[in-house]
Amino acid sequence: MNLGAPREATPEIMSALRAEKARQARIIEDRERERLHDLADYIVAHPESLIQAKGYVDRFLGSKAHSALHWALRDWHEILEQRTLAEIADLLRDDAERTRYLRETSPFARSFNA
Repeated sequence: MNLGAPREATPEIMSALRAEKARQARIIEDRERERLHDLADYIVAHPESLIQAKGYVDRFLGSKAHSALHWALRDWHEILEQRTLAEIADLLRDDAERTRYLRETSPFARSFNA
């Protein structure tokens, strides 16, 4: 693995570079977790965000555009129709790997960033 080190880098330098890369990855993960917790708080405080998210999902699913996002938004469609805002907020706060794709494709980002 080339971590931006010169070819002649010592094992100590490579170890330090790997540690720094891991530290930076943890910072990014922590920021994303904080953003999702803020988003969860936002949607609970702004129930109208559910209507906006449903509208976004419905418009996308109704279009002819198909992408990797399409399957995730089909799942979001079911979630938005069947769960309460509190349950959706809990889903966004859930750090489980099984919910990662849902967190990464949240239809709430548009209303939250506005």
